[in-house]
Amino acid sequence: MCDLFVGAFFFPMRSYKYVKVQGYHKTKLLVIKNIHFFQNNVNIPHNSNKLHLADSVSINFESQKRDTKNDMITQHHSGDPILCPVIIWCKVVKHLLSYSSTTQDTTVNMFQLPNKKLHHFSGQELLKELSLAATALGPDILGFTANQIGLHSARSSAAMAMFLSGVSVFQIMLLGRWASDTFLHYIRKQLKEFSACIIAKR
Repeated sequence: MCDLFVGAFFFPMRSYKYVKVQGYHKTKLLVIKNIHFFQNNVNIPHNSNKLHLADSVSINFESQKRDTKNDMITQHHSGDPILCPVIIWCKVVKHLLSYSSTTQDTTVNMFQLPNKKLHHFSGQELLKELSLAATALGPDILGFTANQIGLHSARSSAAMAMFLSGVSVFQIMLLGRWASDTFLHYIRKQLKEFSACIIAKR
């Protein structure tokens, strides 16, 4: 679940793209065949032992809330041993491929329990783990409490992170697959970092 959440952060995803949530959604969960790795623009097969050396990972969002089809978004190797979209999605794919029942249509939230039964992570399970982690770290470190976390946190925090990093509005819209500037609702004006970046540009 941790890998899925971090992976979702790099591709500002709505929760129903990577975990099972309640209610009807016209878009589908991501499956293995939606994830592509490239080295020098050459597609690397999922079973390659050099998958983690790819210089980029692309995810094909076959269907979107805004009815866009086959929206391919790419992120590049960050060089960080943990917070790297290539490494994270490589771990997810390799983990799934370790199960004998895996096919190219296996959803990314599948997990095999010790008794060999297959389980699909739900949004409720993810939210529980996020809340536990936030409680353990505490608001003094994080700046927020566990009850302020929701299933939309990966998407909203990605928008905020890109904004604070100076990414243009146009690029944020492309990476997050926003058809408008609605992502601006995620920008928390009360954060200290917001006013700091304005002062730094004076």
